Amino acid sequence: MTSPAREFSVLERICRPGQLEDSRVLIGPGDDLALVRAEGRGDVGGAEILVGVDQLIDGIHVDIATVGWSAAGRKAVTRSLSDIAAMAGRPVSIVVSAAVPPDVTEASAMELFDSMKETASQYHAPLVGGDLAILKEGPLTCSVTVMAVPPPQGAVTRFGAQPGDGLYVTGQLGGAWRGTHHLTFEPRLSEASMLRAILQDRLHAMLDISDGLGRDAAHLVERSGLQVVIEADALPCRDGADVSQAVGDGEDYELLLAAAGEVPEGLGACPVTRIGTIQERPDPDAPPVVLEWNGANHDISQSGWEHQ
Repeated sequence: MTSPAREFSVLERICRPGQLEDSRVLIGPGDDLALVRAEGRGDVGGAEILVGVDQLIDGIHVDIATVGWSAAGRKAVTRSLSDIAAMAGRPVSIVVSAAVPPDVTEASAMELFDSMKETASQYHAPLVGGDLAILKEGPLTCSVTVMAVPPPQGAVTRFGAQPGDGLYVTGQLGGAWRGTHHLTFEPRLSEASMLRAILQDRLHAMLDISDGLGRDAAHLVERSGLQVVIEADALPCRDGADVSQAVGDGEDYELLLAAAGEVPEGLGACPVTRIGTIQERPDPDAPPVVLEWNGANHDISQSGWEHQ
């Protein structure tokens, strides 16, 4: 019997390093965004462009009947902008492809579109094009493609962590689904730019937390022999959330970073908290991410959620 596809299993195969042999691809599949060089003509050099795509699906990422079309449109855009923040980029523009259910009204479709357009403009990433389809059946599906430019110091990848790095997180974690945070969060674009400018080459790796701290922290060391050690007592839990929720809920859209030396304790009104350390993995079979909690080490490498 053929087993059903699982999101992370399929992505692991797609994102294996070394599959693309093209000099224009500077960062390929596996990071928050790809980095490509657009070749110039004659004496004009090519520009480096960050590009990526993400989806929002009714029933998985939002419940339209509960939150409404405007909130769905905002989240469709901000979750993609959060990927730009993960690499310390600056947004340039977005394009959107939307497939809407057959019973959608024109008023609802325009509410969705207006929300996406206004949100994109708010973050200086104008909506410059896209496509619309009316489904015969099925839920709303929005696909948002973002384009950005890397910072002067270069894009930050998720794979550069080094032994001895501190592990830091912006904001608070846990309970995002239980309230409105997953709908109202602000992509950490400014904070990421400040971190890159302040830390320079000491900022070794960064990503945004969408699938859960445990599962996302594992990405920082998936191409190395390193281990992430997280201290439960250091986790900045959102009001009403406990350690388990901070580790596994996801949808936080906060920055998780590995850096050497001193890191600011705050960036404007946004706190930055040290929650752990990057170290050599004790042995090849040791879990990539462990949580020090109540006197024991817990494997939290799979803590998070996966679309089934």
